[in-house]
Amino acid sequence: MDKYNLKDALLFISRGDTHEILIETNQRTRPDVQSNLQELLNLYPDIIPKVVSLSELQEAGQDDENKGPKERIIHLKDLADVSESEKKVLSYFETARKLGASDIHFLISESIFKVRMRIFGELQTVDEDQPALGYSLCATAILSMADVTETSFFPQREQDARLSPQLMRKIGIFGARYSHRPTGDGLIAVMRLIPDDGDKVPTFKQLGFIPEQIRLLNVMLRRPEGKIVLSGPTGSGKSTTLRSACRVYLDDNQGRHLLTIEDPLEGQILGATQTPIICDKSDEEAVKLAWSRAISSAMRLDPDAIMEGEMRDLVSMMSTTYAAQTGHIVLTTLHTNSALGIPERMITMGMNADLICDAQLLIGMISQRLVPTLCPSCRIPW
Repeated sequence: MDKYNLKDALLFISRGDTHEILIETNQRTRPDVQSNLQELLNLYPDIIPKVVSLSELQEAGQDDENKGPKERIIHLKDLADVSESEKKVLSYFETARKLGASDIHFLISESIFKVRMRIFGELQTVDEDQPALGYSLCATAILSMADVTETSFFPQREQDARLSPQLMRKIGIFGARYSHRPTGDGLIAVMRLIPDDGDKVPTFKQLGFIPEQIRLLNVMLRRPEGKIVLSGPTGSGKSTTLRSACRVYLDDNQGRHLLTIEDPLEGQILGATQTPIICDKSDEEAVKLAWSRAISSAMRLDPDAIMEGEMRDLVSMMSTTYAAQTGHIVLTTLHTNSALGIPERMITMGMNADLICDAQLLIGMISQRLVPTLCPSCRIPW
């Protein structure tokens, strides 16, 4: 019926066993578009939505007049004004927050969809359902819940996104990082929760640092220039410690400008200028170029201190070194197993050893790990 026609926003094309969804780029967040998309993905879980311009959508609709019955574009009726799929994803995040989970895992195979959550370091299964639902939820996260992402859902390759802070804050979370990768028989998607604690960033003491370590950290942060590098494996709390360090710096230097470069934003830091990396995350060269441009741009924004989320390659390493050489204090991270492994890793990535050995340049090396949390009542591991 005409009143349910979404040809200005969404078209479904069926050609025998092949199906395609076209979504107009400026209309993809409309509730009726998302509800129709949800219905389609439930019916055809292997379908890959494609975001197109309005002219491309209209051209595809015009072509429909000349198609045979097996190739005709179907205009789906309006179903609901709210996406049930979004509600489902948010319900998992709310459960994770209440359980104190750090990550949500969507494991999709040919026969089952499992939801697992990492609670105090251990993965626990919290739900199971049909694989079609898993693909639907992943598509929803990418297409309608993310604000830093690509414009289409690609289950057949790696894909990253940042879920909208405006949406996540409705359930008490600052935001979330999304990443998926195809497996032998399906897909794995992992979402890292970012707590909404911008006005109560944990102190070094609350993070478990002992008094002598806190004293040394404060000495580093009082230096006017130089680079402080924090190391540790993935999931060791480096981002949280960096945010705490930024908070200490801003409290001690209220007339200074701290600028961050993050991919994605890892939680609010009140008083800092936080900037994300925006590019096609599937293109490694585009990612490298975006980081290089971001750091170069940061130098022109009159910062006193720069926090770069990670030294990814020689380009970002040299950029942070240049920033430290020109009178800025730089806080960043590097994936190594120890503090003494930081110089070695920097050399293997192509850094000049003379620069690394400059005590005025590399002013702090830190390595950290997380230990299991004990129940505050019985002291038994969770």
